[in-house]
Amino acid sequence: MSADNRPLLPIFSFWLVSQLGHASLLAFSLQWRGRIVGTTALYALMASAYRCTTRDAQQDYSTGNTIMIQAFSIFLLNWLTNPVHEFRHERDYVAPEELPFLRRMWWALCVINSPRGVGWSYEVANTPPRPSQPRWSFVREKLSSAFRWFLFLDLAQSYQRSNLLFSRGNMVLLSQGHSLPTASILARLCSLVGMIAMQYSLLAAIFVAFGISLPRDWPDIYGRWSDTYTVRRFWGRTYHQMLRRLTAGIGKAFCCALGLRPGTWASSYTQLYAGFAISGLIHCGGDLMVDPSLFGASFPFYILQAVAITFEDAIIGIVRRSGVKVPRLLAHLIGYAWAISWLCICAPWSVNWSLKSGIVFTDRIPLSLIDRVTPGLGKGVARCVYVFTTSFDAKA
Repeated sequence: MSADNRPLLPIFSFWLVSQLGHASLLAFSLQWRGRIVGTTALYALMASAYRCTTRDAQQDYSTGNTIMIQAFSIFLLNWLTNPVHEFRHERDYVAPEELPFLRRMWWALCVINSPRGVGWSYEVANTPPRPSQPRWSFVREKLSSAFRWFLFLDLAQSYQRSNLLFSRGNMVLLSQGHSLPTASILARLCSLVGMIAMQYSLLAAIFVAFGISLPRDWPDIYGRWSDTYTVRRFWGRTYHQMLRRLTAGIGKAFCCALGLRPGTWASSYTQLYAGFAISGLIHCGGDLMVDPSLFGASFPFYILQAVAITFEDAIIGIVRRSGVKVPRLLAHLIGYAWAISWLCICAPWSVNWSLKSGIVFTDRIPLSLIDRVTPGLGKGVARCVYVFTTSFDAKA
């Protein structure tokens, strides 16, 4: 079924039904027969969503990813855990099973939409420190942070709009030489990073301002960027935290099913590859919604991250066993260069096919402050980058 004749997805209605349906399933805490019926109904709803479209490739991709996250969450929360009996929040003064049904529904919605488990008994590893400032100070800080991320995103998008790579469907990264693609990859990644952080900052400010949650419930969306001196640390400490509940939870269950003892080499690397396979499958949901023929296009990029981490672990192990003492600063500089280089090397597996499919991420924000205040800035930056990189390629 092509994207041209698929029906339009009623996004609000779909998310309302799927969220309330999943929360009801958790709140009822049914026996296995009831859970089979409930999860089958929810999966049927999600399957029907993949037969629809939003009429926009970028939104299709994001929506498809989110639906797949929901699908894996349903499996984790209903079949690998029992949230009502196993999970507790630090402000739970009454056991969830003793709450009235509607309050238990709200409790279940909080579980579903707390992927990092901040303040919960299942909080994921490496979550950034929790804020402790007063309410309105936190709100001002998050609004300021949202504006800074807006400018960051705006600059990245202005550059992309001025680069033909992001407007022509017949171009790939290496069609612009060997140096310019690095700037294009960084602009692409910055758009994604900036959009997630801006939305998170705005949500944090709104929820705290209206008293729905506390500042301590909203640690930074990313870990410290200074920690990304290996590929493993980039994904495990800085960027991948919003999916960690799924990747770690399902990965550990997979190891348990295979009888692998926790802490062993086999368990560690099985979890590594299972985690990135899950991440790849989540993004395959985006492929599927953009165009069913693209299903699987995102997968290689994510499984390659596990391969890269295996490689870097082997190199680090060899250096340590050799007894060579590498100064910490030098080791970190080499690590930063390796991590950035690797992301640029593997990016074509994610970028090339998505550009050809119209997933360009150049209009994630409808209003460009940079284009209004300094109309030629994006083109000027793109021109300077082009001149610099082409001269570098010529010398090389």
